[in-house]
Amino acid sequence: MHDPLTVVFEIRRPWPERSSLPATGDKGVRWRVRLHHDCGTWCADDPAHSDGAFPWWKPSSYSAFWRLKGRDYYFPSLITVWHHEPGGRDGLTVCSERVQRRDGTWRHTRGWRWHIHHYRLQFRTYQRLRRRLLTRCAWCGGRSRRGDAVNVSHQWHGPRARWWQGEKGLFHQDCSSIKRAHSTCVCTRPVLDHDVYGKCARCGLFRPFGFTDANLTRVRELSAIPPGGRRDTAKGA
Repeated sequence: MHDPLTVVFEIRRPWPERSSLPATGDKGVRWRVRLHHDCGTWCADDPAHSDGAFPWWKPSSYSAFWRLKGRDYYFPSLITVWHHEPGGRDGLTVCSERVQRRDGTWRHTRGWRWHIHHYRLQFRTYQRLRRRLLTRCAWCGGRSRRGDAVNVSHQWHGPRARWWQGEKGLFHQDCSSIKRAHSTCVCTRPVLDHDVYGKCARCGLFRPFGFTDANLTRVRELSAIPPGGRRDTAKGA
């Protein structure tokens, strides 16, 4: 998967919000602020290290997810600083090198973190306001609502809009599924260019690999919804 962006660091909001995601998978833990590491076979080739909590004096040791007195909280990001690889190459394929340590293990150089001329800033508060006030779903034309955000994209390099305009090519989650269903072959006897997948000569649409009967039934239900419609509006029609 091609992606030229890598997170350098984030500036988080100083007050948290309640989180539905757990700060740790251990339900018996009532307090968790720092990141923890449990040694196992997955880190046998790493340099010598110990398990347990990360060092308290390092800012990177503190997780964005905290558990305080058994309740989980999350510190949202205000600003995310990205490193953009020159020429649009895959992340860290140009600005980072793979070098060998004296003990024979390998690591990647981290000088790319100081390539300020490659920085891209993402202002999360502005992005949320923009999506709530200006961005509209490319399928139904609706706006973002709590629990139903317009934030699903079908492409990496979509059309960019001016900063005062809404983002283009974004969908609600269910609208994204309906849009993909309308682009999928649901023929009873498809004529595919790769036997069990590919473009259908009958309808001109694409059927993905590993398409099961359950998938076909589901896609037919979604493709029956008229263009621009949603499942809730279809039920009420």
